[in-house]
Amino acid sequence: MSLTKKFRLSVDSSESQIDVDLPKEETCGCEVGCAGCWESERFPAKNCQTFATTKWALFFFSLGGVVQGFLVNGHTPVIISTIEKRFELTSTESGLIASMYDIGGSLTILFVTYVGGRRHKPQWVGWGLFMVGLSGIIFSIPHFVAPTYSFQEMTNVCGNSATENCVISTLKNFRFVFYFAMLITGVGSSPLYSLAITFLDENVKQRYSALYNGILITMSIVGPGIGFLAGAALLDIYTYPSETVTINQSSENWVGAWWMGSFIIGFVGIFVSIPVLMLPRVIPGTEKHRMEREKEIHHSAQDTAQKEVFGKSFRDFPQCTLTLLRNPTFLFLSLGTALDSVLIGGFAVFGAKYLETQFALGVSQAGTYFGLMAILGGAGGQLAGGGSIAKFNLKVPTMLQINYVAPVFAVACGGVYFITCSNLAFAGVNSAYSGSSAINGISDSCNADCGCEEGVYHPVCGSDGVTYFSPCFAGCESQNGDTYNNCTCIVSTAANSSATTGFCTDESCSKSWQLIVFCFFNFLLMFLTFVNEASVLQASLRCVAFNQRSFAIGLQVLFSRILGTVPGPLIVGALFDRACSKWTQECGTRGSCLIYDNKNLSLYLAVFIIVIKLLDALIFWIAHLRYKPIPAEFTDDDACVEEDKHSISDDKTEEPNKDVKLVTKSNGSAHAPVIEQPISRDKVSSALPGETLSSNTFDNRSFVADDAFKPR
Repeated sequence: MSLTKKFRLSVDSSESQIDVDLPKEETCGCEVGCAGCWESERFPAKNCQTFATTKWALFFFSLGGVVQGFLVNGHTPVIISTIEKRFELTSTESGLIASMYDIGGSLTILFVTYVGGRRHKPQWVGWGLFMVGLSGIIFSIPHFVAPTYSFQEMTNVCGNSATENCVISTLKNFRFVFYFAMLITGVGSSPLYSLAITFLDENVKQRYSALYNGILITMSIVGPGIGFLAGAALLDIYTYPSETVTINQSSENWVGAWWMGSFIIGFVGIFVSIPVLMLPRVIPGTEKHRMEREKEIHHSAQDTAQKEVFGKSFRDFPQCTLTLLRNPTFLFLSLGTALDSVLIGGFAVFGAKYLETQFALGVSQAGTYFGLMAILGGAGGQLAGGGSIAKFNLKVPTMLQINYVAPVFAVACGGVYFITCSNLAFAGVNSAYSGSSAINGISDSCNADCGCEEGVYHPVCGSDGVTYFSPCFAGCESQNGDTYNNCTCIVSTAANSSATTGFCTDESCSKSWQLIVFCFFNFLLMFLTFVNEASVLQASLRCVAFNQRSFAIGLQVLFSRILGTVPGPLIVGALFDRACSKWTQECGTRGSCLIYDNKNLSLYLAVFIIVIKLLDALIFWIAHLRYKPIPAEFTDDDACVEEDKHSISDDKTEEPNKDVKLVTKSNGSAHAPVIEQPISRDKVSSALPGETLSSNTFDNRSFVADDAFKPR
């Protein structure tokens, strides 16, 4: 029997000191093939081996999370209204742009996690990031190929009202480019939040898995914050930066550089994908950490963990899915995660709008406040949750307790949405015109002879502190830039009754204790939600069989999207619509909401949050009750300790009588003998539990021997 090649691996889980050549699976390099799915050839790059650590993998994955978050959840929501104006889209048509991301991810997540989960995970993540970067470039293409944007200043005063244009523009066709780009983004993002998570989990000590994945998710929250700030800044630049125009950002005709952010981040995404593609299939020196994972799986997943070839064929797909759905702990954790996603998805879209509506804040100010709360609350919650699990080495039962306790405290924080500010005065909607005793709509005797069209919405703030539907409906007779004079509907103490473009603002609520209290408790609500996300993710990873973890995360993401992030914005949007006091009319059909009733809006959202969090607590409590780990008598901690300390001897002397060792290992239902033989290092494939090491060697840890014995 040939002697084992000498090598020495560092005790640290992520750093390796290499004395001899490692197998190709543990080396950085370029791979020619289909992400490791079929026949492929890998060309090692020894000069890049320094990056073959979990810390560098986390760094590159995190950069990918920033790129994805920037493009999907940060930049796109900011520029969506500008895209509507530039390409003449309705809210329904623009809303589908964001939905295409979840549709693309939902269509591919199970395939990616089922096939990619047993392949070269960094390869799948890298090509996914390449697709995300490419989608950013595609998203910006309409700017370069669409007809040049031009505008004409519109007069909309009494006796010379602007008319509504109901001609369907060919510019609408460019929406399909946006749909396609976001569809690709959804497909490319699927490996990042499934395979990258399980790759880190496999290659670090179990107690540090939560911290590593917490950092990854945190960066995916920081990305949208950066995207929002960058998008808002770029919208202050005219869509053609080289041109000089006479209008400014307050003009209805202003179109900012909506395309620039996605164009730049697209190239960044492609650049980030390169080091990810070069990562090894297995981080050197981390084989021992995979042996720790089998002690906390739910007892129903025990048989799956012991089947070597289970899940490697598409014929096993239905059985794999059924196995996970029969795991009550995993099922209820997934349902609870989906409920949280309803809130996260809904308020990611409408959170800033709520601040703008309820507290009369400007668009930029409301976005900045909500963005800071989201970054600090979301990122802080993820880091606190993941850090606590790593610091105190929390086990699954403790994490399951956190899962249902955190929503109870979140219910109390959700009560802050009962805080209400008074409605802003809007003539004809919630405030009567001067001289009228009742609210009779936006048409009144003072503007009856002006010939105003209700289809042309251009709000102005009168010198009396009341907002009017348009300068025409305010009875204004002349225009001087953004100022309108001689407004017959406005009764003001000023010598000249005038109006200026935009809504009136009321600082009595935005600068009071109410806004401060709301921001503080809303921050706590986000913090508690994302603290829960960290513990839910770790509990989900640990309660399923090791060889099903990638697929389990994929199935959980599918739950979250179909039941959470897809309907979430629709539900919250419907609550906003229900609280609407006045709608605009666009070409004879109902358009956007003109003004909301603050009291009703506050009530609807507060009740919605409280109900979701109470259901969350109930579902997570059931998950805790149904959790049944493998019985303690079927685990052998000493064997695991021995495995952690095991290393191949550097002694050159051949000792035939020590070639074969019989070591007692835990195999779930019994302690089966494990045959350990010297293995040629160049043939080792760093197999996971339940996988063969190579064609010439095997690991029988995943089998239960018929003649298994019980130790005395």
